[in-house]
Amino acid sequence: MLEPHLVLGVAPNADEATLRRRYLERVRENPPEQHPQRFAEIRAAYEQLRDPTERLKRQLFAVESSESLDDVIAELRLRVQGTRIPTTILFSLTGN
Repeated sequence: MLEPHLVLGVAPNADEATLRRRYLERVRENPPEQHPQRFAEIRAAYEQLRDPTERLKRQLFAVESSESLDDVIAELRLRVQGTRIPTTILFSLTGN
């Protein structure tokens, strides 16, 4: 499957309202009766991006290969700051 952000045509840091708006636009462009395969891709991408756990995992582990480790850690701190992290993710990150 393609990258969900590319399927919906949104930025990786798009908010929920933008995700929903783009999802509805894509569905109007590709109705399930006429384009069942494309509709399935759009729906799967939207479901994946609207799930808070999956979205946080994508944000936390999206690493640009050109960045140094210090830059990645600083970016992760900024992304997580002020965000509620579900306990299931915390336990999976710590290995408990």
